[in-house]
Amino acid sequence: MPVFISYRHTDRPQAMSINKRLEDAGIKTYLDVLDLESQSTEDITAVITRNITECTHLLAVVSDRTAQSWWVPFEIGEATISNRRICSFKTSTSELPEYLDKWPKLTKASDIDFFIEAYRNESALKRSFSLESVNGSESQRAVNRSNADRFHTELKARIRRGY
Repeated sequence: MPVFISYRHTDRPQAMSINKRLEDAGIKTYLDVLDLESQSTEDITAVITRNITECTHLLAVVSDRTAQSWWVPFEIGEATISNRRICSFKTSTSELPEYLDKWPKLTKASDIDFFIEAYRNESALKRSFSLESVNGSESQRAVNRSNADRFHTELKARIRRGY
């Protein structure tokens, strides 16, 4: 489950659309609505936390309605703690919270294509598939943190250029 898709349930259509684009590109995803365990458990927090730590990327679908969700900020926080690659996909015209400025902000379909390309580049260079960033050695965590920073910087630059 390399890409965890975080969203407020009112934004499910956008999350499903992004999920399909990623799957069509051959990228594995995690979307809670497609996970039987997350639909049937009483300990959803444990399921969500485990799935975030088993992913390498988190893509948060963010809209005006996200501000009323506790889950999306929680999931972004969990991904931050474990040095995952984080992006937001903005689906509305409202301003995003300032703390999201740290990571790439996707706003249009072509930005998803840039994300897919960045993901594939990391895969080819074997930079993103080290999941030891939580339990590994300090040097493993430092390398993963450095690789995550590189992913964010390069994707932000690509989005700014627009090609």
